[in-house]
Amino acid sequence: MKPKLNINGGHHTQETCLTFAKQLAHSAGQRLLNSFGTSVAKTKKDGTTVTLSDWETDQFICAEIKATYPMDNILSEELLPDYNDNGSAVWIIDPLDGTTNYSQGLPLWGVSIARIEMGYPTIAVLYFPILDMLCHASRGQGAFENSQRISARRPAIVNRYSIFTCSSGTEQHYKIRGGIRAKRRTFGSTIYELYLVARGNALFSILPEPRIWDLAAAWLIIEESGGTIDTMKNSPPFPLADKMSYASLKLPTLATASPEMWQDLCAAIRIK
Repeated sequence: MKPKLNINGGHHTQETCLTFAKQLAHSAGQRLLNSFGTSVAKTKKDGTTVTLSDWETDQFICAEIKATYPMDNILSEELLPDYNDNGSAVWIIDPLDGTTNYSQGLPLWGVSIARIEMGYPTIAVLYFPILDMLCHASRGQGAFENSQRISARRPAIVNRYSIFTCSSGTEQHYKIRGGIRAKRRTFGSTIYELYLVARGNALFSILPEPRIWDLAAAWLIIEESGGTIDTMKNSPPFPLADKMSYASLKLPTLATASPEMWQDLCAAIRIK
């Protein structure tokens, strides 16, 4: 039976939009559990991984948004990767981040939903079903994991006990001048790697090739947690670009626990 989301679509306040997004991410994540560890992975033309569950979950999320917010636009990884500005708010969806983990029965994967107004994220939700972690933020209201407020570490000092995250293959793109003392961790889910910065477990995260749906929700959650996130090639993802095919747009990104750390690390990262 199709889950019913308890939202009155006639009142599109930030609070009601966030409640809708939280319920939707949770419903999508619960549906994904049905094929966890059994869904067959394939490689798309762009080299990323996809399963039937990605497609089905994208369809489910898009259908729910269209039913509740029919005037809004949608930008999603599998179904609607091209953006055409219609003047309304935009929902950015990654129905399943960490697809390889998901297909192989590893627990680090999740759903990402963000809503963009006037070009910038105003609400964001990340849901990691196996971990039972629902992370959310709204502009100016802070960031939360379930009901607990989260914060990036401030002041943030890198030492030999610190952790940073990065996607696989990062060393093919970047070299950090002078080296770093922190320990590297790679988890196979971009949104999880970014989220660890927001909750204070990782001091920074280096991502050479994320797409807009990898970043949109985590971007706001990191900012609302007190962290700093930005692209490293002067190609900011927000505001969205009209008539843009986002499937091919890579946005090299650095997220850190503080603005000072972002400046220091960005200056130390060299493109190979």
